[in-house]
Amino acid sequence: MKRPYLYKNVHMCEYSGTFGYWGYQQPSYYRYDQRMLGRPRHAYQQPALPYGYMDMSYHPYYRHLYRDREASMHSSVTAELLQLHNQHRARHCAPPLTISQRLNKIAQSYAEHLAKTSTFEHSGNKLGKEPLGENLYMQWISHGKVNVSAKAADKNWYDEIEMHDFKHPTFSKETGHFTQLVWKDTKKMGVGVALSPNGQEVYIVANYYPAGNVVGPGFFEKNVLPAKC
Repeated sequence: MKRPYLYKNVHMCEYSGTFGYWGYQQPSYYRYDQRMLGRPRHAYQQPALPYGYMDMSYHPYYRHLYRDREASMHSSVTAELLQLHNQHRARHCAPPLTISQRLNKIAQSYAEHLAKTSTFEHSGNKLGKEPLGENLYMQWISHGKVNVSAKAADKNWYDEIEMHDFKHPTFSKETGHFTQLVWKDTKKMGVGVALSPNGQEVYIVANYYPAGNVVGPGFFEKNVLPAKC
C-alpha cells in the first residue's frame, strides 16, 4: 500500500519494503532556449544495511551477475513502459511512441551514472544539439528481493493528471511527468535501468524526443489533450 506525499517540490512515495521517488526534466522555454534543470535530491535516510553486510558487487564475478540482471531488467522494463505509455497516449489522442536504440543508450548510460553515484538529479541529455525530455524513478530496496516495477513508475508519472488543469494548461512542477508522457509531438523514447553497486537502489530513466513541456503560446493546448479527446 503506498502513501504519496509531497516534500519540498519532490514527489515521493513510500512502499512496503521499498522507497521510491521520481523526477522530471524542467521545461524548454520555446525550443531555442536553454533547458532549466530541476535538482531533486535524496530527502530521507538510507535504510541501514544488515549487520555484517559486505558490498560484493565490485568483485568481477558478482559484477558480471549484476550486468546480467540489469540487462534482463532493461528488456522487461522497456517493453512494459512502452506498452503502458502508449495506452495512456491513445486515450489522449497522441500517436504511439517507438523505442529508439540511440535514446536507450543515452538513458542507460545516465541510469548507470545515477546508480554508481547514488544521486537523483536530471542529466541535461541531448540528441545532437536538441534537449531531451526526461522522467526519472528510483526504487529503494530496504530488505528482500523486490521486482522492478515499470508499472509503478508509469503510474506515479501518469497519476499527476489529477493535478493538471486542462482548462488553463501550462507547465507545473506537480504535473511535469504526466505532460511529458502524453505530449503529442513526442515520437520516440529510450529507457535506462540500473542497480546501485550494493543492490539497494534501482534507477529508471526515460528520455523522450522531441522533448515535451515546451513553454510558449499554444504548446500545452496542442500537445496535452484531455482523455478521450
